Amino acid sequence: MYSKIKSSVQQRVELNEEILKKILKRISSDRISELADDIGLPYALIYNLVHGRINSLSTENYKLIFGEEPPNQAVKRVNGAYFREMVQLWLLLNDDVSIADLYREFYGYKNVKKVDYRIFNEVTQTVEKKIEHAMEQKFIDQGFNRFDIKELIKELKLIEKQERVPYKDIKPILSFLAETLKINPTRILNQWFIRYEDGELKTVTKNVYDDALELKKRTENALRSGSRYKVEKIREEIYGEKKGYILFSEIEEELEFLRKYGGKNPRQYLGRSVSHYKKSRLKRIASRRALKIKDACRELINDHPELALKSLPNFHRRTRFKKLLFVLKSYSISKVVKNEDDIEKIILMPVHYREKYNTDEYGLISLNKAGYFLGMSKTAFDLLVSENIDVFRRIGMYKKGWYLPYLYLKKIKEKNGFEIVKAKYEMLAKKYAHV
Repeated sequence: MYSKIKSSVQQRVELNEEILKKILKRISSDRISELADDIGLPYALIYNLVHGRINSLSTENYKLIFGEEPPNQAVKRVNGAYFREMVQLWLLLNDDVSIADLYREFYGYKNVKKVDYRIFNEVTQTVEKKIEHAMEQKFIDQGFNRFDIKELIKELKLIEKQERVPYKDIKPILSFLAETLKINPTRILNQWFIRYEDGELKTVTKNVYDDALELKKRTENALRSGSRYKVEKIREEIYGEKKGYILFSEIEEELEFLRKYGGKNPRQYLGRSVSHYKKSRLKRIASRRALKIKDACRELINDHPELALKSLPNFHRRTRFKKLLFVLKSYSISKVVKNEDDIEKIILMPVHYREKYNTDEYGLISLNKAGYFLGMSKTAFDLLVSENIDVFRRIGMYKKGWYLPYLYLKKIKEKNGFEIVKAKYEMLAKKYAHV
């Protein structure tokens, strides 16, 4: 029996327009279950037949449904292996094309909602000769012949064999992600994971393995940080966001801050007890509620500037830090501008004798490219050179153009305080541009 199924050519009845009309007349949608029971055929077969998802029937099934011999016409079917290999190759070469696109192209169903994927996997052993021909024709139109196609398929199989990873290697990673993130392995594998557990599939692609490994590393880092939000955010990347809602963990810290320093009851913002969220029964809150919490938190901080920095929620603490760093940087720049204690001269002073810089070991950088190397705009670097011309004359070299030693530029770039010097001249360059 199995050898008959695998036979390279089978006779089937093509369902043309006349036969389809006959089917609709014979079978109404409310009698599918009844008819399936009466004639002993699967419900799914009759259902797909009525809804136009089947293009041919075996002669035996035709006789069972209509109680008569089929018309004298048949559809040739061939082993589907070559067809599926061509499909796989085409999808690899054309990453903007999907299986659904090919299905619609073969059968002319432009608005089809459900694709019959059985012809693209090994559920259906044979396919219609016409779609094998149509798939092959796509390659022929690109200048390939059948020999070329088969050679490309061989190359593809060789690459896949080299770039696949045994399922047992990814299984511990999947178990870790399922336990920590509550992610179903099917989401990672892009295949029903039971097929791997049952031994039907034994390997995964290198890309799937690498992505899973990277996800595991990110999850471990999130767990080490102790941030519930970071962990849940990773999970949300897999399952997608819920429109109009945000993760509770995103505003959890701010809500606690309002309770502790503002005397606010979380219920007035959440509309229910916070325990529902703490116990992870609920994970999201409406965006409008989150906005209200953030506004209240910002208002409390502005009204109480005496609050210690360490008591603020992380986001607001970082904002306050940035402001303090900006003030500190501005003060440092003003000191350099005033040239107090010759800070700038100390930073630009060479750390080696000139002879060390002249060796071929490190090389030279053109004066025109030195600013780019230091991460400065051309105007800012020109101002730096003109202000410290004596230093650059001592260290620079003229060889049909001015050059600076790579080692000298590297050392001053690494010095503490050079960023302040850069900021000073970038600020002066902006003023110069507006003069």
